[in-house]
Amino acid sequence: MPIPVAQVQQLLTWLAVTAALLYWIRSWRRSRTPGLLAMVKALAALDVALILGTDWGVHDWLFGIPTLPNYIVHVLTLSSAYWLQVFVLYLAHPVDTIPAKVRIRTRILIGAQLALSVLYLLGPLPGKLPAINAEAGDHIFVVAYLAVFELYLGLAMFDVVYVGRHAKDLPRGYLRTGLRLLRWGGICGLAFVAHKALYSLAVHFNLNPPWAELGNIGASRVLTTAGILLLMAGVTVPAVVPRRQLRRHHRALEPLWRDLTTFAPELRYDAAPTRRVFGRPDVTDLVRTRLTEINDVLVGPLQPYLDPAVYSAALQPTEVPSSASRAHAQAVTIATALVTAEHGAPVHAEYPVAFTPGEATDDYREEAAWLATVATAYSTSTAVAEILKETSSHAADPVH
Repeated sequence: MPIPVAQVQQLLTWLAVTAALLYWIRSWRRSRTPGLLAMVKALAALDVALILGTDWGVHDWLFGIPTLPNYIVHVLTLSSAYWLQVFVLYLAHPVDTIPAKVRIRTRILIGAQLALSVLYLLGPLPGKLPAINAEAGDHIFVVAYLAVFELYLGLAMFDVVYVGRHAKDLPRGYLRTGLRLLRWGGICGLAFVAHKALYSLAVHFNLNPPWAELGNIGASRVLTTAGILLLMAGVTVPAVVPRRQLRRHHRALEPLWRDLTTFAPELRYDAAPTRRVFGRPDVTDLVRTRLTEINDVLVGPLQPYLDPAVYSAALQPTEVPSSASRAHAQAVTIATALVTAEHGAPVHAEYPVAFTPGEATDDYREEAAWLATVATAYSTSTAVAEILKETSSHAADPVH
């Protein structure tokens, strides 16, 4: 028996939402911030709404009331839209400005949910309708019910689209991409609301549109599927891309970390990293541990051998130091310090070399990106290779 196209679309959409939900739950467990929690709630509400909104072939399966699943789906959809608004606020605005913005949106949500509940009790419930949709356009309370639902959903999607205009101002590329995808998902949501409202009006005035609202290729299904998939892509990009970057940084740090911890093996951590699903180590823990071990060696046993004069000399060929030249100079300084520590006296510089980006940061991701750049210079620079040969030659010829 062939599977209906509509059910395939629903299944794929539900799988996309569920995968995103599981990913964001793991992210929230690692960093319990309000923005992450808002996204978890938005995805959880949408996930349940998709399950309840699936056509199981039995219309009165929930307490014998055909329209009750529709009502719950609408309540969950409005809640999901609200939490998506909150998430986008955290993505695009300073944290200290968000509580006031959230309070306004919370009041609007409460008003919409109350209106939806009252209108459901007055119209769809006593009317014993098979479903709450535009086909019941001759019921005044059903029309009002759908108007409240569509008005709030349209307002929420407009909010997402409007806030999404700040995408160009975000500092990281993956955040800009994620917010732009969210904005396009919001545009699909706005199109869905506009179409549903106009379709309902047309049915109410006995102007039957020549296209289907629902069904396998109905306008509502196409717009909701496209909107949900774009929204899922928008919320997934900010979660997935940083982890891919961390994995690259973790690999890039390997040569520098290996040499530094070989120099001071007592500073290596023995604790096992946190394990994710299927026993895979968590890359965030791996990177943070590696950063801590590198910094512990640099500010600890290797610090007396880090010579600012070596760093300044390595910068001299460039008139205006760039990020690449500073990273190379820091790599040369570390290599020279390792050689000096093996066979020379400490420098005891008055002002130590700072192995940080141009501007101080508390973000471990920015620190990882910078030290990965230094580590890449350390492993690829011919100057560093020549310096490290001294250590090899001394090891091969102890009398030297």
